[in-house]
Amino acid sequence: MKQSNGMGLWAGACVLFAGIVFAACSGGHDDPEACTTGSDPIGAAVCRGKVNFHDRTLVGLGGNGRACSDCHMDSENFQLTPAAAQLRFAQMNATGIDDPLFRAIDADDFRVRGVAARDFTNLTQLGLVRVTIPLPANVKLLDCGATVPCPASALPTSETVADVWRAVPPILDVAITGPDGAAPVWARGPNPSGGYQLDGRIDTLQNQALAALRSHASVVNDPPASFLDDLAAFQSTQFSSPAVKALSDAIKAGTNPLPDPDPVLTPLEAAGKVVFNRACAQCHGNTAAHPSGSTPILQGTQGTATALIRYHDIATTCPRPVDTVSPARFTFKACSPGQMKNVRTYEITNSGTPPGGIACGGAAPQPPCVTRVTTSDPGRMLLTGFPQAGGPGDIQHFDNPSLRGVGRTGPYFHNNTAATLEEVLDHYTAFYKRVAIMVPTAPLLTTQPGVVPPVIDRPFTEAEIPALLAYLRKL
Repeated sequence: MKQSNGMGLWAGACVLFAGIVFAACSGGHDDPEACTTGSDPIGAAVCRGKVNFHDRTLVGLGGNGRACSDCHMDSENFQLTPAAAQLRFAQMNATGIDDPLFRAIDADDFRVRGVAARDFTNLTQLGLVRVTIPLPANVKLLDCGATVPCPASALPTSETVADVWRAVPPILDVAITGPDGAAPVWARGPNPSGGYQLDGRIDTLQNQALAALRSHASVVNDPPASFLDDLAAFQSTQFSSPAVKALSDAIKAGTNPLPDPDPVLTPLEAAGKVVFNRACAQCHGNTAAHPSGSTPILQGTQGTATALIRYHDIATTCPRPVDTVSPARFTFKACSPGQMKNVRTYEITNSGTPPGGIACGGAAPQPPCVTRVTTSDPGRMLLTGFPQAGGPGDIQHFDNPSLRGVGRTGPYFHNNTAATLEEVLDHYTAFYKRVAIMVPTAPLLTTQPGVVPPVIDRPFTEAEIPALLAYLRKL
């Protein structure tokens, strides 16, 4: 999750954010007990949740001094940016005043030095926090560390968990993201119809908060269910714009058709919306009956949902694909040395009976029984241990985020590797070119499926980029 306000201090329980006024807090109270006296029970829950969100003390829970807002900074649209982390680190070192953002568990050298760890390069330079996920039974880490390529002689280690470094996503618009119970349904759980966190691994806002309190705040005792319910109530009132709040209200009311949350657009922005609907809305559409970030690909008639795939790999992990043809037909921005430090090599042993029912180890299309993958983040493969097809595999697959407010929530991607929206579009330019080379008939590339030869008409053109950028910044 991502957050704000320089040193993570809360300015008061009744701050206005994004034009949303919390009725239960309108009296200027910053006493948690004051939230329980209002006549509006929902507003009172929101107010208590806001207090919980900014509470570093966590009395009775035995935490490490962190509040939710230490990583989901109010001043940074409830996310964490590298610039904010750098500023806080410099302030802590200059003043000697402890900042709970910097705890050993999020230090690069934690696995070597434990509580004495002090290398916060991932936090301060990349804005990334450690996410620790148990390895599936059929997945092992190899002893080559971040070496690329990993030698064929590398052996499995005794590690039972994987540490991956991920951005802190904003909490904005969570009321219309997460599981939506709609197609497309992924072939494997958890949460085949969408979830919370960048890999969709958590099913509710309450469980998401509980996982964060356990892992990032290091609580010794779990909070009561009411504490988590109040946190969820507060987060569910945070929107990127009043129009998105109106959309959320309409979804709850069962309104049909749903309102368009776009503001009034200039001619350039309106032209960009046309480009977006063709080139981007297939995964980030937020249209029709799929208002969440986990939208289906739109294929054929504009706005017609076709259940293709729920989770995607867009080649944002490190190292990135390199074209072996000269001159190169596509070129991704290379990962920095700091990003490459997070690379590990995984060895996946197939069970022999993948979900598709295909035995491993034989002639194509049978998958190999042992697969090695070098990546900075295996994505949902860490949840399933499933690398190959019987349908798309899970390696480096992540959920599709909502793009509402995207102009204010950089840097981008699950690992903060795109600093600007311009870099995002540069990445997608390379991505579309690579897909066109590898699978020119992919539905991702065409609004005219089944036409022979394939018509590749979805990718945006260079001339369309100014309009598309204008629209993205208006969302």
